[in-house]
Amino acid sequence: MYSGANVYSYMNGRPPVFIITGEQGQCKTTFLHQVLGLIVGANVRVRGIIAPGHVRDGRRSGFTLVDLATGEHEELCSIDPDPRCEVHGRFYFRPEALAFGRRALAPPDPRSTDLLVVDEVGRFELQGAVWADSLDRLVGHPHPPMIWTVRRRLLHTVVERWNIKNAVVVDVGAASVMATADAVMDAVWEWREAQAFSRVTPAAPQADCIPCLSLLVADAAAAGASQNSPIILRRCYSP
Repeated sequence: MYSGANVYSYMNGRPPVFIITGEQGQCKTTFLHQVLGLIVGANVRVRGIIAPGHVRDGRRSGFTLVDLATGEHEELCSIDPDPRCEVHGRFYFRPEALAFGRRALAPPDPRSTDLLVVDEVGRFELQGAVWADSLDRLVGHPHPPMIWTVRRRLLHTVVERWNIKNAVVVDVGAASVMATADAVMDAVWEWREAQAFSRVTPAAPQADCIPCLSLLVADAAAAGASQNSPIILRRCYSP
């Protein structure tokens, strides 16, 4: 059912859904952040959410939600009781943060979005809560390549629940950040070419260019790559 991180195909005309997976606490969000750090310098138009977690006394205590399109953030949930909040598991989800996240996950305009990120899809979504309705809408519409993070033990259930036929599974225990970023960039480039080709008016020529090398080198170093590692360079995309 699944392809490796360096292989993907548009099955049934659909862009791939990259699924970053691993055990609980295996730094799926960190891996995702490093992948995004390697591609944002190539002018990729990213939408969606990333949810870094917080730890208190050695246990997960909550999450912050970041809108990747705007950089704005909200406290998503906490283990601290709050009567205003939705309770899922041991977490109290702030209603304003849930509304914030659902806006960020609204079906995108395919002409102005290259990549959609959902961090993370888990047991609450499988129970029909949190981002479940947003995911239903996303997979029901034409969408660009996507990246989801999913806990390993829930992987097959998530794929079946949302009927993902074109999953590219990236296991953080074995995958390379650089190779994953390269595969995502290939998918983005094919998506942009398809969108340009489908327009009635010819798309403006897109020249090759080199993104900010200092930023990419810094991001590669943060991802554990040496300064001599190859930098992923792709064409700059027109707004």
